[in-house]
Amino acid sequence: MEAPPPIRSIPLTCSGHTRPVVHLEHSVKQPDGSYLLLSSCKDGNPMLRDWLGDWVGTFLGHKGAVWCAKLSGADGAARAVSGSADFSAKVWDTYTG
Repeated sequence: MEAPPPIRSIPLTCSGHTRPVVHLEHSVKQPDGSYLLLSSCKDGNPMLRDWLGDWVGTFLGHKGAVWCAKLSGADGAARAVSGSADFSAKVWDTYTG
């Protein structure tokens, strides 16, 4: 029996943040093979990206570093929540911000 080919890893570079990214969330894989990425960053602006790393939107409103963010729902496309060093948590609509 022949061994399966090794898994190939390709780095994904997504520009946009001005400070270090401290957390990365991803949605459940969709039937079309895609998913969403949500990055938490010390710049206070969580960013939503598609599965290729292309920018979808930035959630503006925190006044401190965003330490963690989570996508809700099976597809991750309904809501997002973020927790910040400004002592707040915010719930976002991923379609409208």
